[in-house]
Amino acid sequence: MGAWGFKTFENDDSSDWLYELEESSDLTVIESAISEANEDYIEAPEGCNILAAAEIILALHGKAKESLPDNAEQWVSKNKSLDTSGLRDKAIQAIDKLLSDSSELKELWQETDDFEFWVKDVTSIKSALSEINH
Repeated sequence: MGAWGFKTFENDDSSDWLYELEESSDLTVIESAISEANEDYIEAPEGCNILAAAEIILALHGKAKESLPDNAEQWVSKNKSLDTSGLRDKAIQAIDKLLSDSSELKELWQETDDFEFWVKDVTSIKSALSEINH
């Protein structure tokens, strides 16, 4: 494993995903990440991407977390007019699946001392998404 912390952008997978997002000017990268939850089992890299996409959706609604990287903030400020309707509910469902037994990311975090911090962070993203009006 590369660099890992329990917050969304504290790992190599999310950083790589963010680079891909920076190269785009629409929601395709975000929609693609969220759709990974449609698989029977979510691998860890895809799980990281789902969380990154969820945080970008929050930021597009003016609810960015303090830990959002500068390059993500810059992308959001350039693209805040994008229509994210429909993505909120899909992101919430994807996070529910990440917190289920169909998630490699959850399994990996369960083996660490930071599992409760990870769950708290993921749950806070879900709660913030739930507060967004469609």
